[in-house]
Amino acid sequence: MACPIRQAVGKAGLSTCPNAVTRISARAGEKLDVAGFAPDTVFRIVNGMLMQEHVSDDGRRHIAAFKTKGDLSWPLPQQESGDIREFYEAVQPTELCIISVDPITQSAPGAAGLVKALYNAARDEVSRTQSRMFLLARSSAAERLAGFLLDLAERTGRVTKRGVELKLNMRRERIADHLGMQPETISRIMSSFKKAEVIRLPRPSLVIIPDLKALSNIDFGAN
Repeated sequence: MACPIRQAVGKAGLSTCPNAVTRISARAGEKLDVAGFAPDTVFRIVNGMLMQEHVSDDGRRHIAAFKTKGDLSWPLPQQESGDIREFYEAVQPTELCIISVDPITQSAPGAAGLVKALYNAARDEVSRTQSRMFLLARSSAAERLAGFLLDLAERTGRVTKRGVELKLNMRRERIADHLGMQPETISRIMSSFKKAEVIRLPRPSLVIIPDLKALSNIDFGAN
């Protein structure tokens, strides 16, 4: 699959910009330390999944997001991050475009196509981020987990005769960290979803959602 940002660069006649757009692959479990990238760097996920992680000086960690196909991410500049370090870890084999914006935008007026492509992708990313923030701030634990599954199903799910198949390649601890919950709570709610027949769990890493609407409408009670 072609990177849309790289296509925009080509259409603008800017493909000769040295090292402006590169494509790299990351193995599952491989970490990318953003300290190694320039401040104007933008990531765009071509396929696979990246986990965005923040680590403070005292060792506390937070999973900020799971980036999937088509998502953009702007690594946090080191000078603006204070005592927080940012890492990206490939949850599964992942390919991404690494875009250095400055040399492209400084090269020509033909960069308008690139700017438009980046703007459209950024707008979509901001919308998704706002939805996630509301979900985390105003929802019960069960609603947060259901929302997480539904969001991931929309972005990465595969439609089959059994329903939408969703691979959870990340550990339960990572999901719990991302949603502000304990791993035991994740397991308990997943079991309740399974009992209510709004999901199936053929194996721990595979979730099948027979009816997306049924999961979104389930009575969550006081979870």
